[in-house]
Amino acid sequence: MQFKKLMFLFLTISSFLKAQNYNDFSFVLNEKAINKIFGVIGEISGKNQYEVLMLNGDYTWIISNPKINLLPDSSDFTCDAKVTVGPFNYKSKVIGNVKIGYDNKTNEISIKITRAIFELYTMVLGNKIHIKDIHLEEYFKDPFVFEGPKSFATDMAFTMPDSTQKKIYVQPTDCVMRVIKQSIITSCEIAASDKPFKQVVKVMPPIQAADKSNELNTKNK
Repeated sequence: MQFKKLMFLFLTISSFLKAQNYNDFSFVLNEKAINKIFGVIGEISGKNQYEVLMLNGDYTWIISNPKINLLPDSSDFTCDAKVTVGPFNYKSKVIGNVKIGYDNKTNEISIKITRAIFELYTMVLGNKIHIKDIHLEEYFKDPFVFEGPKSFATDMAFTMPDSTQKKIYVQPTDCVMRVIKQSIITSCEIAASDKPFKQVVKVMPPIQAADKSNELNTKNK
């Protein structure tokens, strides 16, 4: 019976976590689920030639352990970069910026790497020589996208005492999204009606810290 399916849905996605007064149900997107995408994307690497201070040769780089880290104030992206420049090689720890948003029109939660840079350099007579910066955000141009709370709207047929059936519609109304450590939580109020809904689900996206790169650019101006 559809009523039992509906109850199972609420039991599955409900949480004791509450946001403001929106506490009918909470949908949780875990950090582990997001990071499974990196395993499917495959190898992210690059290679090219360089010329600096009359020196030239080839360089290659490859990243490993890519991960999105969800945090309340400012989520980030981390990975390790293994670099080879001619006969010289080294490893760099990369820490980048992540933006989390929600699009009401498409009902999509998006997670985008906005900035992640490591330095390409070589060593000459004990001195570090800068070649260029590698911008990893250019290799992750598309955001990771997940379906939002509107998908939890449902309807069911309820048998009345006189054996007639009444159509019941249930959908989220106002929702608020917030980021805690390792999770994105969308907490919603729901509404039930015997007529199809026309209103749009209102979702408040998480408040995020200013992008670190924008802060740096502002200070440098």
